[in-house]
Amino acid sequence: MQYVEEFLSAPDGHQIPIRFWRPRTARHILVIAHGMAEYCERYTALAEWLNEADIAVIALNHRGHGMDCADSELGYFADHRGWSRLVDDLHQAVGFAQEQLPDCPVTLLGHSMGSFIGQSYLQAYGHSLNQVIFSATNRINRPKVLASRLLIAVLIAIRGRRAPSALVDFLGFGQFNRRFRPTRTASDWLSRDTEQVDAYVDDPYCGFPCSLALWQDLLGGMLTLKPTRLPKTVPIHLLSGSADALGEFGQGILRFADQLRRADRPLVTFKLYPGARHEVINETNADEVWSDIRELILHGRLAGSVTGPD
Repeated sequence: MQYVEEFLSAPDGHQIPIRFWRPRTARHILVIAHGMAEYCERYTALAEWLNEADIAVIALNHRGHGMDCADSELGYFADHRGWSRLVDDLHQAVGFAQEQLPDCPVTLLGHSMGSFIGQSYLQAYGHSLNQVIFSATNRINRPKVLASRLLIAVLIAIRGRRAPSALVDFLGFGQFNRRFRPTRTASDWLSRDTEQVDAYVDDPYCGFPCSLALWQDLLGGMLTLKPTRLPKTVPIHLLSGSADALGEFGQGILRFADQLRRADRPLVTFKLYPGARHEVINETNADEVWSDIRELILHGRLAGSVTGPD
């Protein structure tokens, strides 16, 4: 295996951090878009394991995230067009993957916030992918997102774009954690694996406060997402935990799967892991999840998987 760290130059001068885990012989490529308030190096163990199956892995750190980001910029995308810049950065990462291994099919894995970035990417550049896996995603609850965005606009007018907000963090992550009381940490909602939760809590590049501007960009980006805007030619796989608070404990992801089915989009795999929380890749059943991801990359479906909810 070869590990490479690379930087790609975005049109606005931003340097996009790229991590490339390359096996000796590559048959497939997985591109990873990570979640909010984490970073792509957290997927190292998964990437190295997939390399053993001749799957190359390329991941990028989104703007405002990761060890190459200045502390003053953590949790902040950009002064202008933050969401579209994230999508364009991902497009450059996919292009880099295709340049490095032009004969390999490309799968995109988008986790949590990365799944929403991935949906935006599909709407804009879907022709460049062979398939997508969305982990820990959800339907877009438009009334709730619009109300949240209005609150954030008011807070920005008072405090400025770069300010964090304990209130906004509580309405998001704090509410997620309440369902798991009594809790050990503020991040128990992420996983049943206490070692993984502790590693997240102890990591300065995880769980940091995000700016009001990031929240505004994220919610604005989510409002642009519609199943009918996704291409009909790219197979979609959904993996989620039944106890994922972001996915409304299975109900939101069920609704999203149903929306895809009703929009006649190619939902091939829909799998809920019983009892698993938000980070299914770092759950107590991680071996099962990793094997499923490998199977999807290599064969495009899971044995016994369903095409949408019943």
